[in-house]
Formats: sequence, structure tokens, C-alpha cells
Amino acid sequence: MTSPKSTKDPTKNRLTSLLTICLLFVAAILTKAAYIQLIGNDRLEKLARRQFQSKMLIRPRRGVITDRNGEPLAINVETRSLAVSPNKIQNKRTMARLISKATELPYQRILEKLIEKREFAWIKRHVSDSEFERYKKWQITTKNGEAADGILIVKESKRIYPHHELAAHILGSVNVDSEGVEGIELLNNEKLQGKIVSIQAEKDAFGRPTFIDATAANHVRDGEQVTLTIDASLQFSVEQELRNAVLRTNARAGSVIVMNAVTGEILALANTPSFDPNLRHASASRRRNRVITDGYEPGSTQKTLLLAAGLQHGFKLSDKVWGEKGSFIIQGKRISEAESHEKFEWLTLKKVLQVSSNIGAAKLAIKLGTDRYYSVLKTFGFGAKTSIDFPGEISGYLPPKKKWKPLSLANIGFGQGILVTPLQMARAYAAIANGGWLVRPKLVMDSESKTNEQPKRILTPKTRQLLVEALLSVTEEGGTGLKAKVEGYKIAGKTATAQVIDPKSKKYSRSRYIASFIGFPVGVEPNIVIFTALDQPKGVYYASETAAPLFKAVLTAAANRFSMPATMAVDRKLAEKDDSSVISDKLKWSLAKVTTSEQNRALNWVGKDKNGSITWQMPPLVGLSVREAIKKMQGHMFDIEISGIGFVKTQEPESGKPIAEGDIVRLTLSEE
Repeated sequence: MTSPKSTKDPTKNRLTSLLTICLLFVAAILTKAAYIQLIGNDRLEKLARRQFQSKMLIRPRRGVITDRNGEPLAINVETRSLAVSPNKIQNKRTMARLISKATELPYQRILEKLIEKREFAWIKRHVSDSEFERYKKWQITTKNGEAADGILIVKESKRIYPHHELAAHILGSVNVDSEGVEGIELLNNEKLQGKIVSIQAEKDAFGRPTFIDATAANHVRDGEQVTLTIDASLQFSVEQELRNAVLRTNARAGSVIVMNAVTGEILALANTPSFDPNLRHASASRRRNRVITDGYEPGSTQKTLLLAAGLQHGFKLSDKVWGEKGSFIIQGKRISEAESHEKFEWLTLKKVLQVSSNIGAAKLAIKLGTDRYYSVLKTFGFGAKTSIDFPGEISGYLPPKKKWKPLSLANIGFGQGILVTPLQMARAYAAIANGGWLVRPKLVMDSESKTNEQPKRILTPKTRQLLVEALLSVTEEGGTGLKAKVEGYKIAGKTATAQVIDPKSKKYSRSRYIASFIGFPVGVEPNIVIFTALDQPKGVYYASETAAPLFKAVLTAAANRFSMPATMAVDRKLAEKDDSSVISDKLKWSLAKVTTSEQNRALNWVGKDKNGSITWQMPPLVGLSVREAIKKMQGHMFDIEISGIGFVKTQEPESGKPIAEGDIVRLTLSEE
């Protein structure tokens, strides 16, 4: 007989067991959920933060760079960049083909980025408007410019150099993230880029930022403006004249510096070949700032500093040395003049500089001796950086004094065996131009030296006076710098045609030279010094025929820009006086800022005078710079006489009066 317990339904037992298991499972889930909610789980919290929170970098606008008059040289524009969110793209191969056709980038390279498991990847930065239109054609974006799923159009700020090659070697450039990599952009990167802030942002289900930390965003600070010492108008003229000279002489390269001898401010600095900083593919040889980063053997411009050393130690311009009739042997080596026909006999020290005698300079160096000559060269700053506010400056090379043998002493006397930068040479001549003070060159207005170097007097008033006298003879009859002369000015300067070391033979080449001229107009303001150099000119290579004419062209441009009246007579007393207070004084001249005038229009025709000449109505010129005044009068045969410095204070004839072609227009300038 069957027991009642054995007749119990087995199905009911299985259901009971299943229900028990389910209840236990639910209890476990609830327990886990309660644990997570009440106690928490680090791993899950990190996953949640990664999914719904992100950090964003808020980049400020980069500061602009301007010239001394406020002309923008480096600015920012808003542009667009193409990026992708690979995790949100479904058909990756199809999208890769579309992006490849739209951007003209390799398909495989794009596909590799799309198959990566990441939220963001750049495809192409700084897309042009014309290229953005192609994106619509290939359905990367809609006709309204909205991006397809997984495609991101990111607005960015792009660095632009509106004048292209103008001052490129000074400005330098930035990378794709607008970070300075060369030049002033690199040196002042921290100041220009402002303060970048990282902030927390909440994302929606599609990964788009919805809420950001506004308090943190307020700490973003735009970059500061940097004002250069250069004058953009003069810089343009200098670059143009340098390019013309390089083409005319078929030179390998060239450089020009225009420097305010009193303040050390660089008013123009040019190198050729040059480059456009808007393009990032220029070679290193085109990008480097040769006048600061490259050294050369100065040649005969060094003779001026040798003469300075001699005058500082009691020699006189009238002292004589024997020229050896063109050939001089020392330590078994022959020193000769630049030209075989130059067979000088007795030469005064002034004549040594005027005719640029190598033998005369060698003999003076030997008479002066190593200790005294070396000391003066160190005083001029050779073998040390000038502390200019620009990256990459080199020190040059002044051989240790213990290595100076009679032959090396003689060679350094006429500019061989020493390595200098063009900037060092320009600064040395500036000390002669400004009254004997060694100043620190600078490219940024109101910049401070890292060493807090102050101007120091390195030449006595008497030495400076005699050096100017000797340098003036170089551009007078019988000198080597005749073609540097500008009518109406007295030019003190020196030519140099320096041999270049042949990289193969390691000896001085007989076919490669660096032709240079350094000088300054005497007794005029602004007190500027100009360095010009042409590297390996072909054909007629002498500095007297290459670098000297370039100096003339640059000085003419500077005279026009800074309103130096071409008829201004030189007061010799002014040129020779001890102007020891000039360094501490503020500039006493106008640098002729370009202003706009509402009345900048053509002359009004009046009729004819009693002689039958066509007459015009005199325009208002008071308050304008000389350049603006001449521009108003251009196109007519007027004789314009200018006196003074600065802006037009009075005019004759007065505004509104009739004037005929051939009449005289007298303009009086004032600094006020």
C-alpha cells in the first residue's frame, strides 16, 4: 500500500525549489544594489565618471604681436578642424572612404584612426573654407554645415601673419596648437599664450558637453600683446632693398640691421633667403636668423676696433707704419694686401683705415700687443652674447689670450681668426656712433635684460672723436666706401671683403667672400647704425661695389621714413662733442607714426595764373608727417624744402592758397 507522502506532486516540489532560487537571486541583487548605493564601488564610480564627465582644456586667444607703431604682425583668426568620435561611427570603412575623398588624405591612415577604441581623434586641423565645402559634397557634413554622426567640426584659433614674409626671422612661428617654436613667438610664448584652464564638463548620452564649471572657466586669461621695436614700414623697405642687392650680385644670402645706436632698439632686421611663417615647410637654412645665430670672420670692419684699441692706449691718427710695399712675412707666413697693385709705403693710422691696409693693421696689432688688444675686444663684448631678447644667440669666438702668437695677433688685427655675429659688430659700431656707450640690443619694447645689463662707456670722448674722423675718410675721395655716400650726409663707416674658409680644403677660399659695410650718418637724428652684408656675391665681389651701395639704399629708406631732411648740414662740433648724457635722455626725435587724415585727397584744380601756369589749391599739411605731406603733394612738379624734425608745424603757402607747378613749398617741422 502506497504512503501518502510518496504521492506528493513532484512538479510542485520543482516549482518550490525554482521559486526559492529566484528569491535568493533577487535578494542577492538587492543586496548588491544596496551595497553599491550605500557603500559604493570605486571601479564603477570611475566608469560612470568616464562616461558622463570629462575634462576640457579652455585655450585663450593668443596675444598679438605688433610693430612699434601698433601695426599687427601676428594675429589670430577663427578656423575649423575635422575630428571624429570612432566609438559612434557604425560603418567605419564607408566613412573612411568618404573622409579620404573629402580631405584627400590616405584611406588606410583614416581607417586606422576609426577602428581605434577611443572617443576622439583628429583628422585634419585648420580646414580652409573651400575644403569645408567639399565636405558637404561627400556628405561629411550636411548642407547646413552640421556634422554627420561621429564626425566633429571643432572651432579653433589659428595664428596668422598678415604680412607674410615681413619680419619673419624676428617673429618666428607656432605649431598647430599655437605654441611658439621659434623667434619672438618662442621667447615670449608664456606671455603670448595666456593661461590655459582645465575644467570639468558633464556629457549627455551622445558624449556632447552640456554643463561646464563656469567658475573655473572664468580663470582663462587671454595672451598679452607683445610690441616689437621694429618699424614695419622701414622693415618692408629694407627687405626689398636686400632682395634687390642679392639678385643684383647673385649672392648666396644677405643680412641687414638698422639699430638705434642710443637705445639699442632694432628698427629693422632682415635676412634673405626668407620664408613665410604661415607655411610650415620652409627649410632650416631659410628660417634661422643669421644676424644672431650665425658667426663669421669680420674682415676689415675689425680694423676700426683695432684702431680704437690703439687710440685708447695712446696712439695717434698721425702715427705711421711701414706698408712693406705690399708684402709682409711673419712666422713664415705671407700677409699681403687685398689687391696686388696695392704697394703701400708709409701710412698714417688714419690712412690704414681709409685704404684698408692689411699690412698696416697687422703691424699696428703687433705694436699694440696681445694684452691691450685682447682687453679692448673683450670690452666691446666679443666672445660673449649681447643679451638680446631673442632665442638662439651665439657668443662667437674670441681665442683665449694664451693662444695668441704673433701671426694670430696680426691676423685678428685685420679680422681673421675671430668669429663674431653681425649683431655684435653692429653694437660695436653703435658705441662709436652714440658717444662711446656699449648698449644692449633689443627687439621687444620695454623688455628687460636677463642680466640687467646697463649701458657702459667703453670709449673716451677723444677716442670716439678720432674714430669718427677716421671713418669719415673711408667714404671720402681715396677711401673704399665712396659708394656708401648719400648726398647731404656725412657717412662714417668701413668696408670689409672677408675671405671664407673652404669646407673642403680648410683654407681661405680665393673665390668666396662675405662683403660687408657698417656705418652711420654723422650729426643727424635718429642716431642710427646700419650693418649690411652679402654672402658670396658673384662677379665683382668687393664690398665697395656690393655692400656699400646696399648701405646707401638702406640709409635712404631710413632717411625717408624718419624724416631726416636730405639738405641737413652736419655740424662738426655736434659730431665731435662729448654727448655723455645721451643714453639717459629719452628719444628727442619723432619716429613718424603713420596717421590717417580725413582730408587726404588730391589737390583741387583752380585754373591758370597770369603766366599761364596751371594752379592748384594748397592742401592742409600741418600736423602730418613728412611722408604724409609729400604723399599729398605727389604727382606735381613742386620744389619742397624741409627744415626741422618731426611733424609739420607750419607750411608756406598756407592751406587754401593757390600754388603753381614749379613753385616752392616750405615745410617747418617740430617734435611737438
